Amino acid sequence: MAEGHVIIQDEDDVEEAPSTPEEVAQAENELLERCKEAHIEATRNESLALGSYLSLQMPAGHEKRRVALLSHERVKAFLAIPFEKFVFLSDYAATVCYSDHVIEASIQTLRYPGLDRFFNPSGEEPRGNIELEPLAETLPKVLIGPASDHHKILNRRNRSGYTITLRNVRADQYDDSVDLLERMSNAVFFQIEMLYGISVALERERPLISPRRRRRRMVEQIQYPTMEYDKTPMALYWYARGAESLPLLQFLAFYQVIEFYFPTYSQAEARRKVRGILKDPTFRKDREADLGKLVSAIVVARSGAVGDERSQLRATLAECVDPHALREFLTSDADGKAFYSSKSKLTEHKIPIANEDLDLRQEVADRVYDIRCKIVHTKSDARGGEVEQLVPFSKEARNLHYDISLVEFLAQRVLIAASTPLAQ
Repeated sequence: MAEGHVIIQDEDDVEEAPSTPEEVAQAENELLERCKEAHIEATRNESLALGSYLSLQMPAGHEKRRVALLSHERVKAFLAIPFEKFVFLSDYAATVCYSDHVIEASIQTLRYPGLDRFFNPSGEEPRGNIELEPLAETLPKVLIGPASDHHKILNRRNRSGYTITLRNVRADQYDDSVDLLERMSNAVFFQIEMLYGISVALERERPLISPRRRRRRMVEQIQYPTMEYDKTPMALYWYARGAESLPLLQFLAFYQVIEFYFPTYSQAEARRKVRGILKDPTFRKDREADLGKLVSAIVVARSGAVGDERSQLRATLAECVDPHALREFLTSDADGKAFYSSKSKLTEHKIPIANEDLDLRQEVADRVYDIRCKIVHTKSDARGGEVEQLVPFSKEARNLHYDISLVEFLAQRVLIAASTPLAQ
């Protein structure tokens, strides 16, 4: 299972009718035997919350995708289809069956109106499935309509209930299949966008619950507020909270909450630096080297902040974030701690959490700034070198959830530090 996933029991995982232990064992053994013959890894798992369930490591190109069968009904549904024939495609809610030459992928709308409006525009007579015949023998037939039965079983998170299907697919390699699905869907969906104003996209597999967005027990009483917050950064904060399906945008919005306060806290640090230089008894106003130190301490950006952007971020976190609270956040989750401590394709700035005496605020600032640069452009402001850009829908973008949680935590700390007594 991909990082950050948690198993959630769906409503239709509940047993429709009581099954005897013998029936359950027989079905599970049959499924395990079929998996063994197909060289699909399958195991029995035990959970305090879910009890006993089966877990399958289904083929997904160069990786595996974990599929949890949480109920007897789910096991029977898998037994009713030739699941062994299917390979999941990339991070899409999509499969390819090479023996049948068919690719099927869940689709969704990105904004109102939805797919029901497309298939039933009048609200009376349905339009019916869309079938597009190929213009050449080398191209696949395209169908858009309700998901097939096997697709519903294999892809439980298909929210819209509709799919795009490519038939007579000539691709017999995984990468070619992904490429064909992306090229054909982009061409068809853009036509739908231009003709009907309906934005359609392939649905992607994603973490079912954000690793840090845990439910909190509602035991604390809400108190009458004593502090208030600046309107602009609060608007950015709520914008970020509503952009959970757009990780790059969400990261940047949380970053902009912090960025709003760069002038305030970078100037405070600059004042301390200047004060220290001027108090030094060896400082000489007629010495060029000493004047150079003074000038470098008060370089002002157009925003009114002092220093380059990386140093502004460092200064803001140093003023607003408690180092002990930051360390507690980074170590509160075992998977998160391992993620922050390791190198990844997202950034080379791993956080040295193992050094218990180290103030991690500067290391965190460098990591956050590096990711920000990869989202915004291909040039690193500080070093001037090429960096690999983070692009929407990439695997790296989908693995951004731990760093989104980190920058969200930092934004909250900055908002709290910058709050003022409620005006009366």
